[in-house]
Amino acid sequence: MKSRQYKYLFFITKPYSFPVLEPIQEFIEKNKSGTVCWFTASNARKYKPPGRELHSSSEVMNFNPDAVIVPGNIVPDFWPGLKVQIFHGLDDEPKGFYRITGFFDLYCTFGPNTTDRFNHLAKRHKNFLVRETGWPKLDPLFLNGSSDELTQQQMTENLGFDPRKPIILYAPTFPPKYTSAPDLLPVFFKLRKVPYQFLIKFHTLLDQNIQQQYRALKSQNIKVVEDINILPYLQIADVLITDTSSVAYEYLVLDKPVITYRAIARKDKGINIQSADDLQGAIEQSLADPEEYSQNRRHCLDEIHPYIDGKSSSRVIESIEDILTSSIHKKLKAKPRNYVRKWQIRRLIKKWERE
Repeated sequence: MKSRQYKYLFFITKPYSFPVLEPIQEFIEKNKSGTVCWFTASNARKYKPPGRELHSSSEVMNFNPDAVIVPGNIVPDFWPGLKVQIFHGLDDEPKGFYRITGFFDLYCTFGPNTTDRFNHLAKRHKNFLVRETGWPKLDPLFLNGSSDELTQQQMTENLGFDPRKPIILYAPTFPPKYTSAPDLLPVFFKLRKVPYQFLIKFHTLLDQNIQQQYRALKSQNIKVVEDINILPYLQIADVLITDTSSVAYEYLVLDKPVITYRAIARKDKGINIQSADDLQGAIEQSLADPEEYSQNRRHCLDEIHPYIDGKSSSRVIESIEDILTSSIHKKLKAKPRNYVRKWQIRRLIKKWERE
């Protein structure tokens, strides 16, 4: 690490971005390699960040960050610092994932597939850099996973679950066009009496009415998870049920069975069902042969996220430091003016400051 102490600002607008950034903060603090401040906006303002919080653009200007790290799509251009995109989900399926907005100086990619695409775009636009780092959110899985069996057992007991019975985690996405939640609700009603234990983890943006219908199913073997961070629950689950949510790719690193409902891409990463009536059979098949899709999972990870060392946060910070030290970012082509979008973001920041 470089001797200079850099200042980092974490800018988030969605609650689910906290677990993406927290491993980076832990790395910086552990290695005494800089100072971290947080700026929360939009829906994320309902939550207290795990560190010093800035509340206005004037406070940001006084802090004068060397880098602004963002897991979302927008960042104020007038704030100081290298603008760094680390993404809020571990997949490139969402529409617009590869759209270059003209606001970021550095894209930290997950693995070969995203790196290749962004490198191609970087050559065309010539106004941003690309570094393959892996995704910081997953660091805790590799740093703590193998030595955390006692904690996982304690979590299971705290949930009131029987450690001898399988735990099935259901984590649907939220867009109405893609979420499996409405279709699978009747099936979960029927599954209340099967000898499995279900954890349900909602996306924070999932329709509240649907959430309430699932909460009505709560029983001895169906629990609803309210935590923002899903990682601990991925660790205790024996099978994951999802749809197009990027949580499927997070779960792949644990090499455990995945069931998807009408997946759009990489459908062979697990059992991909087309009908809700096939869910129970898919669960039984996954539990009976958890290794069935192991080779597919490994192949998928090699493309998306080949890093299993828990050092993605380190690579992000080292990439930022190398760029700042070399000043290579100052040689980039000027970004598009984007006057309208810049004005819109300024208005949003002022609105959030007043709220």
